[in-house]
Amino acid sequence: MKNILEDSVKITLVCAKHKPPRGDKTDFRDAKNPAHLHRHGLLTGSFLPERNIVELRDLTRRRKKLSGNLRAEKNRIQKVLEVANVKVGNIVSDVFGVSGQAMVQALLSGKELKAEQVAELAQRRLRHKIPELTEALERHQMNDHHRWLIGQSVEHLVLLDRQLEELEARILVKLAPYQKQYELLQTIPGIQAMTAASIIAEIGADMSKFATAKALCNWSGICPGNNRSAGKRKHSHSRKGNKFLLEALTEAGWAAAHTNGSIFQRKFHRWVKKMGKQKADVAIAHSLLRVIYVVLKEECVYRTPDPKQIHALERSKLIHHHSKRLRELGADDELINQMVARLAASPAASSSPAPEPAAPTPPPPRIPGFSPARVCRGALGFRARQTRPQKYSVVREHAAGAPLQGRPPSKRNTSPQTQKPHTE
Repeated sequence: MKNILEDSVKITLVCAKHKPPRGDKTDFRDAKNPAHLHRHGLLTGSFLPERNIVELRDLTRRRKKLSGNLRAEKNRIQKVLEVANVKVGNIVSDVFGVSGQAMVQALLSGKELKAEQVAELAQRRLRHKIPELTEALERHQMNDHHRWLIGQSVEHLVLLDRQLEELEARILVKLAPYQKQYELLQTIPGIQAMTAASIIAEIGADMSKFATAKALCNWSGICPGNNRSAGKRKHSHSRKGNKFLLEALTEAGWAAAHTNGSIFQRKFHRWVKKMGKQKADVAIAHSLLRVIYVVLKEECVYRTPDPKQIHALERSKLIHHHSKRLRELGADDELINQMVARLAASPAASSSPAPEPAAPTPPPPRIPGFSPARVCRGALGFRARQTRPQKYSVVREHAAGAPLQGRPPSKRNTSPQTQKPHTE
């Protein structure tokens, strides 16, 4: 019905809060009451995405399902390897990397290979662990039954990986109208390319649909519960909301909490002491969503706050908290005011003799551009890893509509004998 009416009628999506009494429910009355309220402008419509966002949402959600199926199939292969006494997973961090796929392919070939020969297939840094790999591959019990099971899973993995690659390419095509917002989201710590695509698919790129960042958090359900009575705040859970948005933000929040130097890392270490890892991760997701709203609303690059300002703000909060507690315990107000004034003036007094020179303005952060990533396939036929895109772009605030710049040369091998000219 929505697909038929959206071209000719303005659709308003509302929630029917007032239910008719039991035994007095009819479709006519259910439609009459909201129509009467809507005629007088008393109904507030919820977020209704446009058709392009709906199609992008279908693609990102399908990618989420395919990624889960891909991980499940890899876990099945690893379980069969463990049953066959192939303990490669204890040595290799990624069994399905380039080296891992080569060793599994050698075991599936059915040839009589020694453990040393299979371990010699390790590449790069993994070659330092050849003795451990040899020990893990000795006296394995791989037979035809295990090879047949793994072969079935490998065929399924190749199919899933091919579909996932085609799906990611189609997602990039659908993101073309929202290229600027797609790049701006990736300047936020913890948000990578496909996470940014999922966020745009769930909340859209136009933040005028939401009055404030608080309204966006309430709509998504990523907000603290409200259970207060007699001036006391009781334990409550966050309400149900968009589970796909919650998954994307919690993953991004976990990555942001482990990004060195980010404000989200400071918040996570402060919150995890009193609420645990899971609740702290949801709180970081809530904080990320508020930052996302500002970045998309103002169309600006995310800038990391100054650590000195953050430290001063946290210090002022601690002073206010402890002064309030001392007043509640019956301490003298005049003495507390003197202490607060002395503590508030101490940072300015210590920094007044030798003012520090102004720090240079940091350049805008570089973010991945709109180009396909290089693909590295292993011996089994599916992607072992996916490297970063080669082309990069820079979002500049001071030059609206400026052309996107290329990524500078890598800092590796910068000696005059080995340095090569950078080409796009």
